[in-house]
Amino acid sequence: MMKVVAASCACVDVFVDKKELHPGGEALNFCGIACRYPDVQAYIIAAVGDDDNGRLIRERVRKTAIYPDFLRVIRGGVTANHRIWNKHDGDRYFREDSWCGGVHDTFVLGAEEKRLLLSADVVHTTVDSPVLRQILECRQQGNFLLSVDFNEYRDFDAWEDFLSLVDVFFISGAEDIFPRLSAWSERYHGVFAATLAARGSAAWQGGKEYRCGAVPVENPADTTGAGDSYQAGFMVTFRRNRDIRRAMADGSRMAAETIRRIGGF
Repeated sequence: MMKVVAASCACVDVFVDKKELHPGGEALNFCGIACRYPDVQAYIIAAVGDDDNGRLIRERVRKTAIYPDFLRVIRGGVTANHRIWNKHDGDRYFREDSWCGGVHDTFVLGAEEKRLLLSADVVHTTVDSPVLRQILECRQQGNFLLSVDFNEYRDFDAWEDFLSLVDVFFISGAEDIFPRLSAWSERYHGVFAATLAARGSAAWQGGKEYRCGAVPVENPADTTGAGDSYQAGFMVTFRRNRDIRRAMADGSRMAAETIRRIGGF
C-alpha cells in the first residue's frame, strides 16, 4: 500500500455567483484524488476550526477514504475560506479580499505529524505552506518523494536554497519559464513540471523535455482544483514506476475529471 501525505491547506471554497460552499484547499483536493487509487492510503495534515466550515470539511472527509486523524481541529479557530468567482468558460478569478487564512496561517507540525511524514512514500505540499520548512527538514531525514506546488509564484532565486530536496517541482506557467526549468533539471535531480491549462503540461528531468496534451473537456464547469488533481495523479503514478510520460497522462486525466464539476474536491 502506497502511503501518500498532503500537508498544506484545507479550506472552504465559497462560490459567490453560484451561492455554493465546497470543501477544498490544496491538501484536501490532492488527497481527494489520491484516495481514489485502490493501492493508496491518503493522509491529510492540515488545521481547521471548530466552526461551521470546519464541520463541513470534516463531514466530507468522513465520506471518503482519506485518513482523517491528522486533520487537526483548533478550538475557537476560524477555518480558512476562499471566495471564488467563475467566468462563463468555467475559469475562475479572485479579488483582493478573497482569502481568509484562519487557523491555516499559524499551523505547525507536531511530533506525530513528523513521524507520519517520515513513514510516507509521497509527501506533497505548497511553497506558501506554513509547514514547508518543517517538511524540508523531514525530507533530509526521510526517504519519501517530496513534491511541492509553486503555483504562480516567481521567487526563483529564493527557491534555489532548497531545490535539491524537491523531487517533483510543479508550477503553473507559460513558455517564458521553460528555459529556467530545463536548466534546473540539469543542475538538480528532480522533475520540473509546468502545467499550462488547456495547453497541457511540460516537464524536464536531466535536461530532457516531455510534453503532454490536456484531455479535452466539453462544457467545463470550474477549474478550481485542476492543478491539485493533476499533481495527485502525477505523483501516484510516478511513485509507482518513475515514468514521467505516464505520470503526466494520468495527471491530465484527473484534472479533466475535476474540471467537469464545481469545486476541487
